[in-house]
Amino acid sequence: MNKKHQDSKYWFRLDTSATIYPALESPETTNIFRIWAELEEDIDVDIVQETLDIIKPRFPYFNVYLRTGIFWHYFEQNDNPSIIWPDTPQPCERLYPIYNNGFQYLIRIYKNKLSAEFSHMLTDGGGAMEFLKTLITHYLIIKGKLDSVPEGIMDIHEEPHPEEYEDAFLKVLEIEKNNLDNSPRQRNLFNTDAVFQMKDHKLPLGKYKVIIGTIPMEDLKKISKSYGCTITELLVALYVEALILIQHDQVKDPRKHRSIGMEIPVNMRNLYPIPSMRNFSLFLVPRFDPKHIEKFEDIIAFLKPFMVKHNTREFLLTMVQDNCALVQNKLIKYAPIMIKDFIIRYLSNTQGHAQFSGAISNLGAIHLPKEVEEHVRDMGVLLGPTYHCLTGCGVVGFKDHIHVNFGRINKNPLVEKHVFRRLVEMGAKVSIRSN
Repeated sequence: MNKKHQDSKYWFRLDTSATIYPALESPETTNIFRIWAELEEDIDVDIVQETLDIIKPRFPYFNVYLRTGIFWHYFEQNDNPSIIWPDTPQPCERLYPIYNNGFQYLIRIYKNKLSAEFSHMLTDGGGAMEFLKTLITHYLIIKGKLDSVPEGIMDIHEEPHPEEYEDAFLKVLEIEKNNLDNSPRQRNLFNTDAVFQMKDHKLPLGKYKVIIGTIPMEDLKKISKSYGCTITELLVALYVEALILIQHDQVKDPRKHRSIGMEIPVNMRNLYPIPSMRNFSLFLVPRFDPKHIEKFEDIIAFLKPFMVKHNTREFLLTMVQDNCALVQNKLIKYAPIMIKDFIIRYLSNTQGHAQFSGAISNLGAIHLPKEVEEHVRDMGVLLGPTYHCLTGCGVVGFKDHIHVNFGRINKNPLVEKHVFRRLVEMGAKVSIRSN
């Protein structure tokens, strides 16, 4: 964190992962994700506003403007009051700071549902979830439902720790400085071979269709165990199976079939206990060649060893190195921001997004202190819209069930229809709702 100007407002750079997002933001790729909690009773908007005002000082790295400098975008302290918004049938809309007092996150409420939408420029699901847990807990305290803050919730009376501001990727390089020279180099940030991306009529601009599938956790555990894989691997495999069938339907000539590339985020906090509240995730991109897949088990057989090989400290360290090296490259570092943003958009459109057929992010099981959980009926996560993939999937577990949440900007539920139908065929009880 740095000081800037005579008014002593703090400012700091975007983290390594976030540097690309300002250039890529658009109405169709909003870079917004949503997490939410449904309480056992309707929410008092005035008390949420009071609670937000109380906890905000504990999260100064979220209370910022996005500014544009000569060479880089950066964050600067934002002292404006926060606004509580009514919920909208179109979640994860593009966030226009001019209408939100300059903030890159917002709170929405509908009946008993409290949703927080964050720009990925600020943080990822891990940081956002800590914020939401803190907001819910102190709301319940003000409502008289809790007497004190239980263990496991951030202490709002503490000063923010300097480590919470850290660019965790640079911290990894510092921790691993003695291992960097011996690490195998991942020479290409992008695989330049284009993958299959499904075609479909798009919804009107700004529309985002959401389908939430709720499945007993034990059902998914039983099914994944029968295939000898994790729940994440099972859901990825079903997603891939859907895309293979969609490609078979849309591209009649098998010789023109392309690989399926899946974006699978990895929470780096599981490998490095760095308390940063900013972005600290990387993503793996397994590629599935339809020519080598005859049945569902073939997808699992490819995916399992891929995850064993690549979801490791050693491999992910090479990704951290290459991402940081790109940002710190002198030619890029000192290029004017207009040129830099143009290059980022060009590379993203021609190489970056071209390697993804779909995306699935599993936040894992959400654990709340028992005293808080008694007042929370449900929790969930939703990925924002993406122009190239059309459909994305967010997964989260809470209490005894798992939500598999699909969001799409295309007209027909091509992927989710297949995934939920197959889960039912495999023996899962699936309940579905949508917006």
